[in-house]
Amino acid sequence: MGTRSNTAIDRQAAESTEKTARASAAQSHRLETVGRLASGVAHDFANLLTLIAGYSELMLDRIEDRDALRQHLEEITHAAKRGARLTSQLLGFSRGHSTEPQAIDLNELVTESLRLLGPVIGEHVRMESVLAGGLGKAFADCGQLEQVLMNLILNARDAMPRGGAIRIQTANAEWQEGEARHHGVEAGPKVLLSVSDTGHGMDEQTLARAFEPFFTTKENGKGTGLGLHTVQTIVRQAGGDVWAHSVPGEGTTFTICLPRISNLIGSNRHSGTLLASGSNGETILVVEDEPAVRRLIAQVLRMREYHVLEAADAEEALCVFAEHGSEIDLVLTDMVMPGKSGRELAEIVHERCPETRVMFMSGYTDDVLLRTGALAPGMSFLQKPLRPDTLITRVREALDSPVRPFNRQ
Repeated sequence: MGTRSNTAIDRQAAESTEKTARASAAQSHRLETVGRLASGVAHDFANLLTLIAGYSELMLDRIEDRDALRQHLEEITHAAKRGARLTSQLLGFSRGHSTEPQAIDLNELVTESLRLLGPVIGEHVRMESVLAGGLGKAFADCGQLEQVLMNLILNARDAMPRGGAIRIQTANAEWQEGEARHHGVEAGPKVLLSVSDTGHGMDEQTLARAFEPFFTTKENGKGTGLGLHTVQTIVRQAGGDVWAHSVPGEGTTFTICLPRISNLIGSNRHSGTLLASGSNGETILVVEDEPAVRRLIAQVLRMREYHVLEAADAEEALCVFAEHGSEIDLVLTDMVMPGKSGRELAEIVHERCPETRVMFMSGYTDDVLLRTGALAPGMSFLQKPLRPDTLITRVREALDSPVRPFNRQ
């Protein structure tokens, strides 16, 4: 009897494990599908954001600080930058693309997130922030930290279906060896970010599994179980750690610890760099199938007194190159176009004139293009959405750098 009973229990356990595995596989497939969809539309999003941010920044360079319209233009530019980060997050959703760490003011991150999430949270939840003065900066990917904070805030909201309060707090900290070793990070100066709620909380067993992939306490279909796992992955990639404290019926606090750097490092504010660099009489061939984006790029380059030739695709570019090849110093081409790709165009250009420099641009990230073979290591690459100051800086760098042998990998 005991043997048969044990066999039945083992069979039930195996069936449960198999069911969980099937559910996880199905969820992974759905995530992969979403990732492919995001990647497919990223190119179009990048072109639209290039136009919004580009023309806004061109106007900002011509408007006085005291002009009443300047604030509106800055808001448009800021929204376009955030749109670019969101597009980057979508691309990285299933592909895990490389990050772009920078100096980040967590107080600014919290303020912006609260402003954006306010309408989503609902009136039944009170939001408050306690932001430390003199807060040091963290060095991480801004878009990913936004994702972390939004995940934690939305989880806090879901833990309070009948209402409550969410508190977001920042602080500086100095960690000694013992505390740092406990969390698996290096000792030294840190910045802390915590998100607390007054929700139903978690017991010890649930808390112990909170960061496991595919583990969720939400109803079937209401959660993927990947939110907190993603939070932990992002924070650890940035050299930090995240942990939770919870008491059933009294709420939960998630605390993020990141390495602190000097407040003097890094600034993303608009600085008028359109005036910083320009032409030495070079000719640039711009190859872009989106007419509005091509016109914007050409306009920005002509403002810096470059001689600009334009082409809508690779075939037209080759015709232009046949007529002006000896005059062209740089071919700036989109990677994904109807007909021949930017990579195929570059190969032909190199065969005809090995001394002509080529720079690629795309709404896809460079590591995605590397994995698909469209972009080879060492090739000059410009990520869309394009900002005018970044465009002219990178073009100048490409023109001033030695010509690289074309890699046919």
